[in-house]
Amino acid sequence: MNVIIACLETIFSAYPQTARLQEAKAELQAMMEDAYTSLIAEGRAENEAVGQVIRDFGNLEEVAPVLGIASDISATHTDAAAFPPVTLEEAQGYADAKQRTRRRVSAALMLFALSPAILIVLPVAAESRLVPITDGIGTFIGLMALLVLAGVGLLLLLAASRETAPYKRIAEGRFSANPAVTRWAESLAEQYERGRTRALQTAIVLAVLAPIPTLEFALFLDDSTWVDFWTVIGVVFMLAVVAIGLGILLPRGWAHDVAEKLGRSAPGRRNRQ
Repeated sequence: MNVIIACLETIFSAYPQTARLQEAKAELQAMMEDAYTSLIAEGRAENEAVGQVIRDFGNLEEVAPVLGIASDISATHTDAAAFPPVTLEEAQGYADAKQRTRRRVSAALMLFALSPAILIVLPVAAESRLVPITDGIGTFIGLMALLVLAGVGLLLLLAASRETAPYKRIAEGRFSANPAVTRWAESLAEQYERGRTRALQTAIVLAVLAPIPTLEFALFLDDSTWVDFWTVIGVVFMLAVVAIGLGILLPRGWAHDVAEKLGRSAPGRRNRQ
């Protein structure tokens, strides 16, 4: 039933929230709920009943005459036409592209997180005479490493963006609501939600634990010669843990991101402002 209500909100999101349309929305909700209850009573499965209700009532232009709001929605038809509805084929192509590129995007962000590591640790190691180079050389090597890692990350993002380029209007939200697509995207997100939730929990735990070594080194080391070095090591460890967290979370959040993006049509955003 929550899916039906979400579908109803999506249907009306492209139109002004006038009192008349609010009444029509309540009336349509009652019709959809009655139809759903009847289908369940006939022995239909929940997903099948929801899909049938959306197919029967999901096109507002078709049910508008019954609700008496044909003239109300025609006033905004020109505005909605400026942003054609995203088709199911487009949505599936966009989702496939996001799934294919998720690991490249994740790897790029991991490289960005790790890129300062050598720049942080090498000059301190050189100052502590742990490596046979000067501070300046350590800084130079660290900068070069940062630029290389960041450059590789940018190349990965560019490669990913080329695959999602055909779906630029979806990424920018330049489309009007399509209840069937919204429902499909929500179902897709539900399939992967358990894995995303576990990944999110793991990433949060890692983020909480990441600063602990840095705090321990800073608080409990007495030898000032080693405090700076081990504190820096703790910072680098923290960056590595954050990168690992990103590597765990980002590849598992693509379906949720697709559903969130497909649920944000341009006319809907304008009406909520």
